[in-house]
Amino acid sequence: MPVCATGPNRRESGCTIASAGSAAPTQDEALDTAPRGTGTLFDPRWRSVTLAVALSFAVVAFAELALSTAMPVAVQALHGLRGYAAVFGGFMAASLVGTITAGRLCDAGRTRPTALGALGCFALGALTCGGADGMAQLVLGRALQGLGGGGLTVALYVVVARRYPDAVRPRVFSMITSCWVLPSLVGPLAAGAVTDRLSWRWVFLGIAAAAALGALPLYRATAGTGPATAPEAAEGADESETGARRGGLPLALTAAAGAGLVQYAEAGRGSALGWAAAGTGLLLLALSVPRLLPRGTLRAAAGVPALVLLRGVAAAAFFTVESFVPLMLVDRHHLSPTLAGFSLTGAALSWTAASWYQGRRTDGDRTALIRSGAVVHALGTALALAAAFGPVPAWAAPLALVVSGFGMGLLLPSVGVLIMELSPATEQGANSASLELSDNLCSVLLVGLAGVLLHAPAGGGAGSGGSAFVLVFVPPLATALAAVALSARPLRAAV
Repeated sequence: MPVCATGPNRRESGCTIASAGSAAPTQDEALDTAPRGTGTLFDPRWRSVTLAVALSFAVVAFAELALSTAMPVAVQALHGLRGYAAVFGGFMAASLVGTITAGRLCDAGRTRPTALGALGCFALGALTCGGADGMAQLVLGRALQGLGGGGLTVALYVVVARRYPDAVRPRVFSMITSCWVLPSLVGPLAAGAVTDRLSWRWVFLGIAAAAALGALPLYRATAGTGPATAPEAAEGADESETGARRGGLPLALTAAAGAGLVQYAEAGRGSALGWAAAGTGLLLLALSVPRLLPRGTLRAAAGVPALVLLRGVAAAAFFTVESFVPLMLVDRHHLSPTLAGFSLTGAALSWTAASWYQGRRTDGDRTALIRSGAVVHALGTALALAAAFGPVPAWAAPLALVVSGFGMGLLLPSVGVLIMELSPATEQGANSASLELSDNLCSVLLVGLAGVLLHAPAGGGAGSGGSAFVLVFVPPLATALAAVALSARPLRAAV
């Protein structure tokens, strides 16, 4: 009888015939032996998957970028300025829980309910925010959005791993990058227009409606993403060291609480309560994170552990520089916020260009792209540090983001592709969750450290000239150089 690799939709999956008594092919075998067709993202076999993945990522991206415009108005309208940090801290903490939980569920064969449940949670959170009559509801809504957004991201990565052949995945990651670019250009402007002419509530309600539109495409895209076949399960049977599989909900909640306390400490800026929160948060992270990541991550063991650590340190360096370059342009070079914001646009465009390039490199070793990206990223970070010194002109800082963005566009998608190649089917969810966890936690810690250094007595704080920003950009440069060193390690060792 016909055996379909990706579920009942035979036009998309391509079917092979299993003779009586023969074993059914695994998903990867079916994809590899099916007629190749065009081999593009819109090949009839996975066209609906491409549309679902693109729509889902675009909705999440638009929500994050649009809310940067609408959220201050919402908080002001609800008279909740003192709870402003909780809106973002709650999202971050819940996102960690959603990420880890989704990894476990997807590896248990529940990718479809995980993806749809996460999308529903994200939409419910947007509805809760849109109907909020107080800060408690707004914080709850953002937490629901974080829980859903974190889970949805991991589930989508598992869909990519199980519905596309190896040769197409680099283009999928390039497309995912592109899904963030258009929202980065039009999201804040659109949200601002809606907020000014209608209400901030309609921004959230519109996000909920867009998420609802993605439910049916996502349902179709998750066909054939159930439990691993017998050969695939046997391949991953000994892989008991994966972090999200070794950990559980209690560890996820512990990590979320630790991250939340660290974020609270950043806002404390040296107060006794802030230092206490920082110490407690770091302790909770130290107790939980090593058990949530693949064993050997902290010592950069070859293979998946090194890739997970590389993703975290590279992302942390970039997003720290991205966070403080606009502030330096406004504070030190006296540019308008609009002009300073264009530096972020340049970074997004260069990231997309590099990602498009790596997506066309379907032959050859991914490690070469990873190493090249790490070096370019470090050069951009070094230029950001140089731009903090007095004699360097203002245009050097935006150029630093453009250079770093290009490096990240080579590095991050290639890390994702290589992780999928190295992950058995039973570990795809856990390893995807580990990537997101490493990314988020490393960024929180490094951005927090940079914020402390900005206000350190030696720096004098913003407004004191370039010395404060020199201190700010030293840790990201050290981290970027660490990413270069990590990229030189063996990255294809068996996991």
